Amino acid sequence: MTIWFEYHCYEGEDSCDAELWHHTHQQVIILHLLAQSKGDIVNHGKMYSVRFDDGFEYDVFEEELVASPKDFYRPDYRKVKYGISS
Repeated sequence: MTIWFEYHCYEGEDSCDAELWHHTHQQVIILHLLAQSKGDIVNHGKMYSVRFDDGFEYDVFEEELVASPKDFYRPDYRKVKYGISS
């Protein structure tokens, strides 16, 4: 099953998660579910360690993983930055 990632937090170059934000709207491979003691599970539910096509690995919230690009609701960083049209 193909899983897509959409970043849902502060989208700014000064964000501690800027590198993750730059990977929004890309496919991911889920590596594993994080243990209950890791991450911000109390406030946001399950977290997964994922790998993007370029090899970048990070931990993401379950709510940021979607089944299809039609489920995206935020702007695509690359399209905004580089003026790419659909």
